[in-house]
Amino acid sequence: MTRIVLWFLAILIVAVGAAWLADHPGDVVIDFQGLRFYTSFAALAAFGVAGMALAALGMWLFGWLRRDMPFFGSNRVIKRQGRGLKLLNQSLVALSAGDHRLASKLIDQAEVLLPPQPMVHLIAAEAAARAGDHATAAKRYQALEGTDDGRFLGLRGLVGEAQRQGRENEALRLARTAFSENRKSPWVLRTLFSLEVAAGNWAEASAALDKVAREKLMDDSRVRKHRGALAFAEATEANLKGDTLAAKKSFKKVLSYRADFAPATAALAKIELAGGNKKRASKLIEEAWQNLPHPTLARVFKELDAAESAKDWLTRVRALTASKPEHPQSMMLMVDALMDAREYAVAKPLLDKLIKAAPTRAAWQYRLALAHALGEDPDPIEAALATAEAGEGWRCDACGHAPHAWSPLCPSCGSFDTVDWQDMGGTAAPKKSFRAEETIALLGSESGDDAPRGRDIHSA
Repeated sequence: MTRIVLWFLAILIVAVGAAWLADHPGDVVIDFQGLRFYTSFAALAAFGVAGMALAALGMWLFGWLRRDMPFFGSNRVIKRQGRGLKLLNQSLVALSAGDHRLASKLIDQAEVLLPPQPMVHLIAAEAAARAGDHATAAKRYQALEGTDDGRFLGLRGLVGEAQRQGRENEALRLARTAFSENRKSPWVLRTLFSLEVAAGNWAEASAALDKVAREKLMDDSRVRKHRGALAFAEATEANLKGDTLAAKKSFKKVLSYRADFAPATAALAKIELAGGNKKRASKLIEEAWQNLPHPTLARVFKELDAAESAKDWLTRVRALTASKPEHPQSMMLMVDALMDAREYAVAKPLLDKLIKAAPTRAAWQYRLALAHALGEDPDPIEAALATAEAGEGWRCDACGHAPHAWSPLCPSCGSFDTVDWQDMGGTAAPKKSFRAEETIALLGSESGDDAPRGRDIHSA
């Protein structure tokens, strides 16, 4: 309302002024270069107004030509870039829909219309990777790395390409460079840790794990589990090199993170036994057995005195299993010792009890041996053995592989710290392993099966 009133007042003032000038035109005389011009003030004012109007019209025309002329107008560039942005968005939609061919075609058209854009290289690289043109994808990632805004994403893509081609050292170098660019990126921390593990760089992997824990990318229990696995790998390498002091220190470190980890206790007991400290080795096994009986401990316990009689072996087993007599592993070990001592009458009720509690394949094998020793009919036992469950064993959560011994890296899929002692009955659904991603996840790329395999370091 106020604006309308102001406009009305302005028009009224102009009208009053024009009317006044019409009633009082006045006289104006202009002398210029010997010429004299006579006119009225009203005519001079009208001429001035007309001149300003023409000047304004000329400025508007100049601006219009500058903006909208087909060959040099600035709006031509704006419209060109608008078309390019539209194609860019369409290529992203096509890529998300899985049509990498259309995405590649659209992004090539967008690149012609747009100034240099990191997103152009990113979408083009992803489309090329999905089409199997990894050479083009690598070139695009390199171009992306050369931009200020896209350097980190370029490095990420190059890491994936290096992993796909099996160039683990190059992938590790690029991951370390990416870490220097962004020290808090969850992707770079996880990838760096995974690649350090795959390369067997246990100290560097431990440092990377500290950074992962500091950024709270893992829960504390998993961090402790992984630290124990890294310490075990370091201890195993030190032991293979003959550095028993460093190996003992690292195996004890493992037990500080994973108190019931039987492979570490068994390896530590073997070192003590090799050093002539049989008593200390036996004590380690006995203390671990009190916490959690395990067949790995049983095997090492039997090796403590290879020359002992069956009676002495039975005596040692009774002392060991006294703390956990009802545990299936204790009953299994006791049956083994009783069978060795030929005390079949004592072994039979204990074995029947074991089969009732845990009808595993190993228990039925002992029962079959006992049937042969007692002259019983083996046919029903063999039938039960054919359908018996495997019982507990080492199995990789990532791929389902069942190795004979624990190792920090799965011998089958190379995943780190995914081998656990578990029930082998049925088929467990593989879990997502903690390993480096092969391709960038920003655009929803599909993970591949070409992740790097690590070294296989088995427990002693």
